[in-house]
Amino acid sequence: MKLSDYIVKYLEKITDSVFLLSGGGIMHLVDSFGKSNLDVYCCHHEQAAATAAEGYARIKNKIGVVCVTTGPGGTNAITGVAGAWLDSIPILVISGQVKRDDMMPRQDGVSTIRQLGFQEINIIDLVKPITKYAVTIEKEDQILFHLEKALYLATHGRPGPVWLDIPLDVQAAEIESEKLESFKSPAVSHSENIPMAKIIELLKKSKRPLLIAGNGIRLAGGEEILWKVLEKFKINAVTPIFSADDLITYEYSYYLGRQGMPGNESANYAVDNCDLLLIIGERMQLTQTSYDYQKFATQATKIMVDIDERELKKKTIQIDIPVLCDARIFLEELYKEDITLNRWDVEVKPINSNDYPQKKKYVNVYKFLEELGKYSKSMPVATANGMASVASHQALKISKGQRFITNAGLGQMGSGLPLAIGASVAAGKKPVICMEGDGSIMLNLQDLQTVLHHQLPLKIFIFNNNGYYSIRNTHLKYFNRVFAADPDSGVSLPNFEKLIIGWGLSYRRIANNDELAKVKEVIKFQGPIVCELMIDPYQPMLSRWEAGLLRKKVEQYGV
Repeated sequence: MKLSDYIVKYLEKITDSVFLLSGGGIMHLVDSFGKSNLDVYCCHHEQAAATAAEGYARIKNKIGVVCVTTGPGGTNAITGVAGAWLDSIPILVISGQVKRDDMMPRQDGVSTIRQLGFQEINIIDLVKPITKYAVTIEKEDQILFHLEKALYLATHGRPGPVWLDIPLDVQAAEIESEKLESFKSPAVSHSENIPMAKIIELLKKSKRPLLIAGNGIRLAGGEEILWKVLEKFKINAVTPIFSADDLITYEYSYYLGRQGMPGNESANYAVDNCDLLLIIGERMQLTQTSYDYQKFATQATKIMVDIDERELKKKTIQIDIPVLCDARIFLEELYKEDITLNRWDVEVKPINSNDYPQKKKYVNVYKFLEELGKYSKSMPVATANGMASVASHQALKISKGQRFITNAGLGQMGSGLPLAIGASVAAGKKPVICMEGDGSIMLNLQDLQTVLHHQLPLKIFIFNNNGYYSIRNTHLKYFNRVFAADPDSGVSLPNFEKLIIGWGLSYRRIANNDELAKVKEVIKFQGPIVCELMIDPYQPMLSRWEAGLLRKKVEQYGV
């Protein structure tokens, strides 16, 4: 059997879809994909292909697969892989490489020249810091070993991306599949060392307990047991903004909202005033602790459950009881306990869009999100970065089971569209709402063609705020002037109406609040559609929170 055919047969066992950009360095793999039962989605940039694989993996909670060619194909994919690395999303990258005879010589594992083969690059050393496993396969009889090892490492422990680099002549090699070496996965002990007695004692004593539920719970397959824990203990809960806002929703009576610097006041108030903080499956990046992390929940006993020991020891959060454990296993053990927690009522304050007025000729971003929330139930939502992400995560109400995905760690511009592509593919080509900025979408605009070609029913909202909203505000705050952020300072943008119609996609524009009825039309539209939102470049938004900002004095608690 040809090795490239063997790889594709193996992939058919673990996925139904692959994201791909063709190239000479993967010609044997491409030919094998063409003969396979896999659905292959040809993207128009490798960054988009890798990010689409991330979106697929997030929705399926299974590994996403992307295939790219040698040299620039691999380097273009790096941004997407970095995003998956930071957010612990399992994706498998298969890249082509020049044939073995053309590979640069090495001495003690180090390349002695810059390049030998055409389009050759030492991609493995470039991606090792952002992958769990990265290797060039130079012996064809080891293909099964490396496939199995890569898949195991990507999906066990703390998930993440893996990368297999396959020279052209290895792809073409004939192999005897029954003689291939297999990978023996290590024995895993589930006897987690959980100091449960101590944790239960602290929970019993607590007057103001609070749970932060992170995406590690979903990655561990713990959504069902999480809801059982919530219903049993009735503990106040928040989700870390951007990374897990779909894990708990307002159907839970004691959900206080999305926590973090741009997050909801009620959620941040609870963090600032709880006396016990139980963090499960959330690495607590600076978005959650704020840059004043020395003040983060200093009044509370902090218990943190994480599968990565290094996250429990970093300088930005001081943990009283670190628990090195799988999130699902911890929740299962906690559920076995029979205790009653003290109820601590916190008022959930809704966002009043009238408190954030825009100029009348524009759409108020919060009024738009109120309107969207009426019709978006059950549809997955994917966002890029900037206002399209921040405002959406602050204000869009979603229902239990609805997915809401964003790359929280890297937050790369242009990620919303390919995330939505991957999400739609994973959901069986069902509708997905995509939130993109007018500046952000320019970085992966080319993959509107992927949407059109496959007729993926995306509802793409472009937040036109005249350029880079976040950069503009930052420059005004620090320098009292703006550069490289909008048309007046060097960043020009296309006429989206002409562009979208010329592309062959349906287009709508919502110019002001009086036109918000069009939201329903966009959501109900059959097939892909782009809706441009004309938003005030100086739209007021929620004020940013810093740790300790909402803390009360002890005597004010009344409990």
